[in-house]
Amino acid sequence: MLISLPKVRGIYRYNVSMSKITWLNVGGQADVLFKPRDIEDLICLIKNTELPISVIGATSNIIVRDGGIRGITIKLGKEFAYIRCKDNNSIVAGGAALLSNLAYFAGEQQISGLEFLVGIPGTVGGGIEMNAGAYGSDIASIVQSIKAVNLEDGNLYEFSSKEIGYVYRGHNLSRRWIFVEAEFKGVGSEHGIILSKLKEVIDKKNKSQPLRGKTAGCIFKNPKDYQAWKLIDESGCRGLNSGGAKISKKHCNFLLNHNNATAFDLENLGNKIKDVVKDKFNVELEWEVRVLGSY
Repeated sequence: MLISLPKVRGIYRYNVSMSKITWLNVGGQADVLFKPRDIEDLICLIKNTELPISVIGATSNIIVRDGGIRGITIKLGKEFAYIRCKDNNSIVAGGAALLSNLAYFAGEQQISGLEFLVGIPGTVGGGIEMNAGAYGSDIASIVQSIKAVNLEDGNLYEFSSKEIGYVYRGHNLSRRWIFVEAEFKGVGSEHGIILSKLKEVIDKKNKSQPLRGKTAGCIFKNPKDYQAWKLIDESGCRGLNSGGAKISKKHCNFLLNHNNATAFDLENLGNKIKDVVKDKFNVELEWEVRVLGSY
């Protein structure tokens, strides 16, 4: 398949097997994987192609279907992984910076409030997109502003936290975006106190989540007034499997690639869980994991 692509300074890779780079180790090929050099390079690509565009980050929260991803898949690389102090307990981070690295960096700078990020496997861009959160805190509580490139017109925009319009595990910005930078605000604290909080978050995660299996974190968002894991558990689905996919016995809102699962196995099991919970509790579970690509 020949694809005409604009001339850029970034890197194009062709027919990339997504099963080799996603956390769940499933998925067909992406036609083109593109890593831009900088924001200008990213803008150049978007403005000069009519191919469909998808965006991935650390791939810790996605299922790529077995048919792969058509068009261009953008992944921000090391050029977007910077983290630096600004002023007055503010930190600026690129969209490819890992949330865990951001948490540790904040600790080194004696800035508190970002400790919860150490337990979230993902990037700043992905965290901004889904308002990632854990243990009662979320991105909305610490982000001050973001820079984002629109995937339709290719222009760069800047939004305040209020303009983003955060909601639980999402935001109210219309259209599609790739988040390239964010500014976060914490509060001053002692290094030792922050280290203690970081350790507490890590300990909680180790005790409650399946860390050694191939997983993509929580499958479903918590419905209003409910906890997704509890609905799944009380529906009798703890440990349920389909093909090579399995619901974790340790935390039943975690979906595992237990035995060479396909993307179909994982998505099919997730949809079965939705149906069972709906039948028993009349509650509609909503995917937290993003599903990309074609069958």
